[in-house]
Amino acid sequence: EDIFKWSVDFFGIQAGDSFGVIYDEKFTGDKSVGVGRIYGAYFKSGSKTTYAIPFADDNGRVSYWDYDGKSLKRQMLKAPLKYTRISSKFTHKRLHPVHRVYRPHLGVDYAAPMGTPVHSVADGTVIKAGWGGGGGNTIYIKHAGGLQTGYLHLKSFAKGIKVGSKVSQGQLIGYVGSTGTSTGPHLDYRIWQNGTPIDPLKVTQQPQEPIAKKYRADFESVRDRVIAELNGEEVEPITEDDIFRRN
Repeated sequence: EDIFKWSVDFFGIQAGDSFGVIYDEKFTGDKSVGVGRIYGAYFKSGSKTTYAIPFADDNGRVSYWDYDGKSLKRQMLKAPLKYTRISSKFTHKRLHPVHRVYRPHLGVDYAAPMGTPVHSVADGTVIKAGWGGGGGNTIYIKHAGGLQTGYLHLKSFAKGIKVGSKVSQGQLIGYVGSTGTSTGPHLDYRIWQNGTPIDPLKVTQQPQEPIAKKYRADFESVRDRVIAELNGEEVEPITEDDIFRRN
């Protein structure tokens, strides 16, 4: 989940989706005590298969890359919480469940149990953490590239979250609630691009820098062996030396 969290919404998966992983399992004697290095993985949904190939960058840090050598990391996570279902989508005309009139709903409502943790989808700075009228307890976070996210109807804020706080991607910022004008516990999640509301479910993001050309041959060698092993073929297993190898 940590590897694919930028590209796969694990709380919206469908019957028939599948995945495969190659990994080290750690043992103390005969007792399994956890997972070590992940040497490759795939996630398949419908006709789309996303691969995760490990390869070290110039700083010696292992990252995961797709088939074409593009980083799986993105500026924003696919979703800010583990939700039960999407109860309302982005629309310019929705029948309000309380006021019973048609009005825009420029966000996505994620239904979730009271108290479910909510995380910042990207690095940024908190520009609002307080009461938002009908939105109840609200957090707004400003991100790079003219992006801003909003988290409404929260039960409460996480410790240390206040105006001016610097937050990192995936950091806990609050908890699902039903404050303000709300009919039940949910998170109303919103995104603005340069002040214009955009549909959170249709955000397109550019990946980070791809594999450098000078490492391309080494990366493709690792990639092809990983995919072959994921497909059940007999190949020489990938090692730490392969991941850190440089021409």
